Amino acid sequence: MPSVSNIAVGGALASAAADKARHGMNESIARLSTGVRAMYGGDAAGHSVGTVLVAKSKSFSQAVRNIEDGISMLQQSESLLLEVANLLTRGRELGIQDDGLTSALGDANQIAAADAEIIVITDTIDSLLANTKFNGKLLETGNFSIGVNDASTAHSAGANKDITATNDTDASGFETQADVGLQEVAAALGNVAADLVSLKAFQAVAANTSANMAAAAARVMDTDFAKETADLTKNSILNQAALSMAAQANDAQSAILAVLQ
Repeated sequence: MPSVSNIAVGGALASAAADKARHGMNESIARLSTGVRAMYGGDAAGHSVGTVLVAKSKSFSQAVRNIEDGISMLQQSESLLLEVANLLTRGRELGIQDDGLTSALGDANQIAAADAEIIVITDTIDSLLANTKFNGKLLETGNFSIGVNDASTAHSAGANKDITATNDTDASGFETQADVGLQEVAAALGNVAADLVSLKAFQAVAANTSANMAAAAARVMDTDFAKETADLTKNSILNQAALSMAAQANDAQSAILAVLQ
């Protein structure tokens, strides 16, 4: 027959096992409810690494938004340049028309109408170049610096070509001035197109890097739900068994003491 002391030791061990299992249950519940593996000290090193990865992922996400703003700016620059090109093309037509009227037909009304339209065209071009802005910055005056990664590495983008302002009031010979302007617009459009290609490439890299870092952070920081669910079930069973053993030990002690008395 087991002694009272042996039964007491067994009861104490069963109680300790129940406490350990209950602690394991609490840990699993905390990790399952928060989704964080590092709760109760679980994989603190992994959590530290994951925190850095999350910060970098968010930085690359911001770079993607920066680049999106840059692409919008370039698209607006492109629209501006195309409109200027259309106006210059029309002005060139009027210049050639005016030269023909002056040398051959001499129609004063048509010449006056061409001159009047040239004034409207040049005023419109000058106004567009002087007032078209993106986020408060003139599009025609130069480049923008855009952060394209988590270190804020700047990429310069923009038309990078000043378009010669016009103030002509005479259609005669305007085709020469228009040709100069069209060459400048063509160069600026080429710069814009090249920058659009570059920014879209940077954007794809930044987006992929952000997603990969977020996934890596999740692997080291997020709760393994299958494992924690299994651990919770195991510790629940162990806790119930240990409590049952502790209860039996207490009952046995009481029975022996009753006999001895």
